[in-house]
Amino acid sequence: MWIIFLFTAAITLFTVQNISFKQFNRLFMHSADSYFLFSAIYFTLICLIYMAMGVDTAHFTLLTIALALMFAASFVCAMFFYMKAMEHGPLGLSFLFFSAGMLLPILFGIVVFSQPAPLNKAIGLVLLFVAFFISTRSSGSETNSKLSRRWVKYILIASFCNGVIGIAMLLFRTVSPPEAVVEFLFLSFGQAGIIALVIGTILLFKNKRNISHFYTGAFVWVALGAGASTAFGNYIMILLSLQVSALVQFPVINGALVITSILASRIVFKEQVTKNHLLAIAIGLIAIVLLSI
Repeated sequence: MWIIFLFTAAITLFTVQNISFKQFNRLFMHSADSYFLFSAIYFTLICLIYMAMGVDTAHFTLLTIALALMFAASFVCAMFFYMKAMEHGPLGLSFLFFSAGMLLPILFGIVVFSQPAPLNKAIGLVLLFVAFFISTRSSGSETNSKLSRRWVKYILIASFCNGVIGIAMLLFRTVSPPEAVVEFLFLSFGQAGIIALVIGTILLFKNKRNISHFYTGAFVWVALGAGASTAFGNYIMILLSLQVSALVQFPVINGALVITSILASRIVFKEQVTKNHLLAIAIGLIAIVLLSI
């Protein structure tokens, strides 16, 4: 019963995270500086939550800090281009290929750590390319074609950076004790907050913009949703990893999140999902499961 609760909580939290990001994208992302300052705010909230949970500075080694910096820079970049992709494509499809970034740590493990490369992962890789090809087929006007090209560029960059996050986590699990995970996440989001704040402040003054559109109740709820869902979602993923096999954890979580993203795309944001997109999502969902097991 406890395991079912953890799975349900993780899926719910990461669904809230996706909705929060999409809402920020729709309502508040007027420019790049808006994104970086928003990130600095919700990263700070994440760090405050981890501090309340308890952070042991004895785990702050140079290697942990370095890997956390790798995670931080990749996370800031991944979320920026993921949000840009959501401007030009539906949430469900964007999340599908964003989560496909897991392919990078899989390949990294095979090449660097000589991990086995079973047939199911090869099939999953082929299906992923098939799904991506189907998703980019345009049957509309020239405008739709241009949007499609932008979406392809943004989602590929976002997926790559998401994969680098996975590599940072893989390296951390290889060289550090499991009890230091909260400290690693604290350092990661703390450094991500510093990076986002510096870039956002520079852009804000350089472009002579203001962030008066942040001064609303809606923004507070979006920031709280993004921060709390990211902090607790990642923590629950840690709890799950200690109690269930990755062969169960990642297919269930990733598969469920693709489905909830599609539902949010249609119900919450009223986005149009074409037959090509649904076919790509179906094939991509199978690919994600095969890559996860």
